[in-house]
Amino acid sequence: MTQPPLESALDLVKTRAQTTLERAVGEGRLTLDEFTDKVDLVFQATDEAGVRAVVGALPAPLTPATTVVSRQSIFDDVARGGRFALPTGATVSSFFGDVELDLRQAVITDPLVEVRTWSWFGDIEVTVPEGVEVEVRSGLVFGDEVVELADVPPVPGAPKIRIKAWTTFGDVRVVSAA
Repeated sequence: MTQPPLESALDLVKTRAQTTLERAVGEGRLTLDEFTDKVDLVFQATDEAGVRAVVGALPAPLTPATTVVSRQSIFDDVARGGRFALPTGATVSSFFGDVELDLRQAVITDPLVEVRTWSWFGDIEVTVPEGVEVEVRSGLVFGDEVVELADVPPVPGAPKIRIKAWTTFGDVRVVSAA
């Protein structure tokens, strides 16, 4: 019987670095985009110094004041992007307006985050970073659902995003972008 090859010292350093980055996401120190970029750099590193350079300078966690729990609008669009804390259970909605969420810089501290969106007489568009597992559940009345996610494997340790979208007379579009 053949023994599986032992992990090299560099592989162990990379695995520990990935765990550190996963913890940093959970602490709100990295956005999804930052996490996927850093994990990619860790596994491209050719030596321990390269790995240490990636995990060496992690940003401070977001303060509670930057947390967005819900946002609603009537006769106006709702748009959110940039660096912000995204707790599970966040709700974003609009009546006679569009909902646009860009989650590429969102800080997610849970392994699964659920975002509820709804719009009456408006579209819903959600942009997620490549390499993050996304589940879309939608309810549509006179609208279409379009899910265009990059054909890349999920980054190990990345949180999962569950999007619940309901719209009447509008479309739901979920896309990934680098």
